[in-house]
Amino acid sequence: MNEKWERPINCTIKHTVTLSPSSSRATASQGIPFHSGCKAIDVYFPSVINPEAAESGEIIGAVEFKNDYAAFITMRVKTKATDQATKPASSDQDWKTVVNAFKLMPDCHAEMGSQDTFCLTRKQFACDLNNVISIRFILQQPSPMWKDFNIHKIKLFKSSGSRKHIALPNWLTESVTSKPRRKELEPGNDLMTKTETPKVVGVPDIDILSSNLQQMWALAEEAAANQPEQTIGRYEVDGCYDINLLAYT
Repeated sequence: MNEKWERPINCTIKHTVTLSPSSSRATASQGIPFHSGCKAIDVYFPSVINPEAAESGEIIGAVEFKNDYAAFITMRVKTKATDQATKPASSDQDWKTVVNAFKLMPDCHAEMGSQDTFCLTRKQFACDLNNVISIRFILQQPSPMWKDFNIHKIKLFKSSGSRKHIALPNWLTESVTSKPRRKELEPGNDLMTKTETPKVVGVPDIDILSSNLQQMWALAEEAAANQPEQTIGRYEVDGCYDINLLAYT
């Protein structure tokens, strides 16, 4: 991935389900194998009400997974309606297709791309993924060459632009925006002035802090210089060991 994403979003990934028409069930019951070449994986979020709040600007920015012989992938999302007054209660959840038949293998009959790791970003999405309740991945493999197909290691990341703005504390903004005061060194002398930085509550004086750090640095250097060169043997007295201190195994 070119961008740096945050840690993956907490979600529940269901087992892969093979999609088959109703007529194929009777064929399978007769002992005739039937492969539809289509599977689905559902992903749910811990909070069903509103896992991705649009007010805070949090949206899903990337989906990462490892391919396992899937030729195409379609991504659909179920969203929560934000305006309940304009929609009836029965249609407050809508499905949207954000990625339609994205090609994972250039040739479904060849090995190329069958074991690669893919990352779908907002460039491939048809719309922004906010107010998401669940995601459904639809996998397709039309080739009869492969016995099975799937995707693994599914991870969803928030968009890099959805990070919440952390406000700076007041004492830090005041110290930056406030202008330093000038104090005269001698009465009646306009040329001799010095800059006095306003004191901020909760921040120690810079001179005192610098002096204490210099003392700690000097003590650390002195302790490092006075370390003994020879190692002290354990239980060793005059080059011998006391037999009572030895352990028998």
